[in-house]
Amino acid sequence: MQIDLFDLMEGERLKEDGMSAAAYSKEELLAKARAIARSAAAAHPQRTCHADIVKQRMEEEGLPDLGNAAGSIFRGKEWRFTGRWIKSSRVSRHANENKLWYFLGEI
Repeated sequence: MQIDLFDLMEGERLKEDGMSAAAYSKEELLAKARAIARSAAAAHPQRTCHADIVKQRMEEEGLPDLGNAAGSIFRGKEWRFTGRWIKSSRVSRHANENKLWYFLGEI
């Protein structure tokens, strides 16, 4: 049996499965990260936030790293991708880009 290496639908399914598993394994910590993201966006004049902001505030509060669950911080109806990307200032990210998210929800 040969596996099809080019299957967008299967890739999307596997991505969703992986994100769900990572989020489930760190559900309580992820809830704290989402609260930090909401608070940061609400304090920003443009109601935006990105992963580096959440990571920095979590470190300041002495919270552990989210690992792969970090990819689920901005999932849900209260966030919209702005279409903009921000270069990461975290050395470990090698200047890779973070999506910039707009907060639609209430605090």
